Amino acid sequence: MLQTVFVVLLVFLILINRNYTGFAYLLENNCGSSKYSYRITGGQDADLMSAPWMAYLHTNPRFICGGSLVNHWFVLTAAHCFKDHNAKIFVRLGENDSSQRIDCDNYDCSPAPSEYWVMQKFVHPYYKTAHYYDIALVKLNRIVIYSESIRPICVMLNSKWQGYLDSIRYFIISGWGATNYTDVSEKLQITKIPQIDRLTCHSWYGYVVDRTHICAGESKHYVGKGDSGGPLGSMVNYGYDRRFYQFGIVSHLRKPFQGVSVFTNILSYSNWIYQTIVVNTSN
Repeated sequence: MLQTVFVVLLVFLILINRNYTGFAYLLENNCGSSKYSYRITGGQDADLMSAPWMAYLHTNPRFICGGSLVNHWFVLTAAHCFKDHNAKIFVRLGENDSSQRIDCDNYDCSPAPSEYWVMQKFVHPYYKTAHYYDIALVKLNRIVIYSESIRPICVMLNSKWQGYLDSIRYFIISGWGATNYTDVSEKLQITKIPQIDRLTCHSWYGYVVDRTHICAGESKHYVGKGDSGGPLGSMVNYGYDRRFYQFGIVSHLRKPFQGVSVFTNILSYSNWIYQTIVVNTSN
């Protein structure tokens, strides 16, 4: 009898832990890997297919925000991206250079981007301003088929990773937002930015910055207008692999091109992310 109970318990533990890494439960197990690894020394054009989870939200043709593919149906972004947009919203996956139909570099070409439209928007019910609860999910009109140019980002569904998050020195951000020269970048940009402690962030912004936020940036490397909704993340060891995990969402700036920015800490909303996706996947 005891042996039977032990076997059942062992099987149960294997099943519930099959998507765990440490204390992390992955929303999508097949996540966070790309054909090319990050090679970042400063703000630069992203390598082709190096960020296959990036989502390009637009109203055809106007660019709205960035986002990140989190599974076969949903894209994660910022709630404030939908504040002034009641028009039909489209999501482009597999995009790198929006001025080109097919993206190529000196070695390879990626498949043409895939276009979807937003079937449902799920803005956090407590969202009022970008200062708090600035998180949203959108459900696409059809299932996403993964490829080298379209893959999901890793999302941790356990707040116990907060300690690990606080220990990260540099994050990676990417987006099509404003640069020093243009309001919207045609080419996907990518850079590294340092994490800033919350007390420093509080002194910059003048309002309470808590565990639901992440502060990061500096005078030379930062997010710009239009990067909203895009992922803030880091490479994390996963078994024998290194994968890219999302920790934050680009939320708001003190002023454009002034360094430190505030990001939504998605670890604080892991239950909301999971429940929203589970409840609405079959709909």
